Amino acid sequence: MALARRAVTDFHILVSVEQLKELGEVLARPKFHGVLDDDLRRSLITQLATGTELVAVTSVVSVCRDPNDDMLLALCKDGRADLFVSGDNDLLVLGRFGKTRILSPSQFLVENK
Repeated sequence: MALARRAVTDFHILVSVEQLKELGEVLARPKFHGVLDDDLRRSLITQLATGTELVAVTSVVSVCRDPNDDMLLALCKDGRADLFVSGDNDLLVLGRFGKTRILSPSQFLVENK
């Protein structure tokens, strides 16, 4: 949890409406019902939305081998992100998208001890 707090205080985190919507859909799946009630789900999404910068994504990107991940690259582009942290190999294989470096969580931790 300390790392999550540090990430919010030391880094400028970008999100999009599409990401928040997808997170809400994922957290509403049956496998989370015993773990997260509706109030906690809403609270998590609200905290994420208020502790970050909401970017209006208007770019259309088609570079990732998984087209579902292109919305994340569009967020990087429109938010002018310097860094993108992901565990998704479809994104990591790119290494860079425009000016945005793409790092795995372990790479990020090594660089930001």
